[in-house]
Amino acid sequence: MPSVAELVAVKQKVEQRFLDQPGVTGIDVGYKEVGGELTDQIAVRVHVARKSDDIPSADRVPENLEGFVTDVVERVYELQVASRPAGMTLQADTRHFSTLKGGVSMGPSRVIDGSVFAGTLGAVVVDNATRAKAALTNFHVAAVDSTFQIGDRMVQPSLIDTGATPQGEFGAILRAKLSDAVDGALISIDPGRAASCEIDEIGPVQGTRKATLGMAVRKRGRTTGLTHGSVDGVSGSIQVDYGDGLGVHTLTNQVSIAADTSRNALFSDHGDSGSVIVDDDGFVVALLFAGAGSSTSANPIAAVLSELNVSMCVSGSQAARGGVPATHGKPVVKDVRDHKELVKDKELIKELTKDKELKEFTKDKEIAKELTKEKDIKEFSKDSVLDNKTLKDAIDHIKPLEKPPVGPPGPGPLGGQTSLEQRLSAVEAQLARLGSFIEPEQRPDLRGAALPTAPQPAQDGTEELRAELERQVADAVTAKSEFDTPMA
Repeated sequence: MPSVAELVAVKQKVEQRFLDQPGVTGIDVGYKEVGGELTDQIAVRVHVARKSDDIPSADRVPENLEGFVTDVVERVYELQVASRPAGMTLQADTRHFSTLKGGVSMGPSRVIDGSVFAGTLGAVVVDNATRAKAALTNFHVAAVDSTFQIGDRMVQPSLIDTGATPQGEFGAILRAKLSDAVDGALISIDPGRAASCEIDEIGPVQGTRKATLGMAVRKRGRTTGLTHGSVDGVSGSIQVDYGDGLGVHTLTNQVSIAADTSRNALFSDHGDSGSVIVDDDGFVVALLFAGAGSSTSANPIAAVLSELNVSMCVSGSQAARGGVPATHGKPVVKDVRDHKELVKDKELIKELTKDKELKEFTKDKEIAKELTKEKDIKEFSKDSVLDNKTLKDAIDHIKPLEKPPVGPPGPGPLGGQTSLEQRLSAVEAQLARLGSFIEPEQRPDLRGAALPTAPQPAQDGTEELRAELERQVADAVTAKSEFDTPMA
């Protein structure tokens, strides 16, 4: 059996010749149909609006190209957006979500040529320019036609589905892209509006993968809900009419999806445009934008992310494991790089936070220690007054660094005592003796010296005692001052 790559190479050589022919709507590589059923034989498939035997032989698709099998399939591609005249409703998904997520109804707030439009918010993504969350959908869902402007407001659900403006609005067009590979738009999410990296009825997004032939896929859209199918064609070039002002566009390298008719008759319908297509493991593979009968066409997700400059928003548990799990194909290298950078940033933040906390904790401990020590001393000093009780308390709280030996008694009431404790004790004793000012035996006899002409009493040591007491009081004041000075 020939490889897909070999068939794609042949298709690329001949596709423009066939696309230029009247009635041809596309060409791709996919499974050959026999009797309306897909086989497991891979062929170069030419899509036509209608099969006919009246085609000139020169324009007919040969049975093989360069030795490879061909096929002709009937497909006319239409944009899968829903539209209705303003004021007329055809409700499909009327749910209002306070937390935005993929797979739900949305549409423009504006009325265009008397009509309102509805599509699907495919998924929440991350804007690489701002790192803010945003909503992903199609160009033709958000912008609709050439009259759009950046900043046009969007509503969830759509106006067709009971949405209302301005209360139902959630964001505005940031970027809108209609290229030869992508039909996409990026919608801002208003500040304060919650958004989740999951798709309704499918669950958390795990990352992105390249669509491959035979891959089982599913999607959740505004109109047909949750449906199942498989990739039946790749490398498709299809022609789609975008209407007045935009005309027919040819999109290349598109993915084709066939419905799993055992589970659902159609994979998609009008109003499902903008849905993301996901594999069985929760990896996004494509962005749905058009359909042809039971067939659906979608942009490869790698091209969408690249052209809109966004990254897929993955579930919290997956992000915590360091980004997306193993992805396939060259187009997802950018996604992997983005996730590696995110993990790197997270680790750096973790280290910085840890270091900062340690430093702040250490700093706070030291400051607290100093403040506590200083505060205790200041509070103790504030409460200390020069009285017998407080001097005694001060002595009890302070342990002298050194107690010099008591020397022999010397002149004066303190003798040879030199330590602070001894000096304060002596002052305390002297102050206690002043309870009656002086002792009776020390009182001078003034009875014989009452007259001014009388001689003064003989000196009996009173002046010496007074001088010594004044000195002791001065020493006590000095000691208190030293005590009140904060320790270094």
